[in-house]
Amino acid sequence: MNWKKWFWALVVLDIAVVMLFAVWLFQPAKPISVPSPKKVKGATFTVYSNKEHLNTVINDYIRKKAKDHPVQYRVWLDDRVYVASKLPVFDREIDLVVSFIPKVVKGGNVELESPEISLGDWELPVTYVLRYLRKHAPLPDEVIIDPKVNRVYVALTDIRFGNGYQVSARKIDLAKDEIVFTLTIPTSAKQ
Repeated sequence: MNWKKWFWALVVLDIAVVMLFAVWLFQPAKPISVPSPKKVKGATFTVYSNKEHLNTVINDYIRKKAKDHPVQYRVWLDDRVYVASKLPVFDREIDLVVSFIPKVVKGGNVELESPEISLGDWELPVTYVLRYLRKHAPLPDEVIIDPKVNRVYVALTDIRFGNGYQVSARKIDLAKDEIVFTLTIPTSAKQ
């Protein structure tokens, strides 16, 4: 007779855990605002690149920005933009992979659209995973996740490299491996 009490206690505990997880997952996201592109005055150069070189630059930047955060991830460009991490689930790490199609938007920034998300072998609902990533991933300030419209906005023009260098996107065609940016080198130190 004792086993029946333990069985029902375990069932109630399982239901409570699932309900708490569902409540946490379905919390509404805070509204976001996309910043206006910032322009630096200076000498401009057109830079032609490819996926291999850009993969190196992106991951070096991420490594520096998220070096002390417990959740680590990597990004690579292939037929789409891929972001991969590992999530702890019941004492195991499961691969989380999110992929997007990049689009250059006004002012030289980039939107990542049409997300596809998988956790291990499971396809996941995009909105909820983007909401989770927005809350828990160590993203640079220049990366803005908007789960309401299933997109990620990358404010390239807000990122400063080296001595204040600014980059803005002109063309991203992953199928042809054609990536074109404008590099602006400031002419004065007050930027």
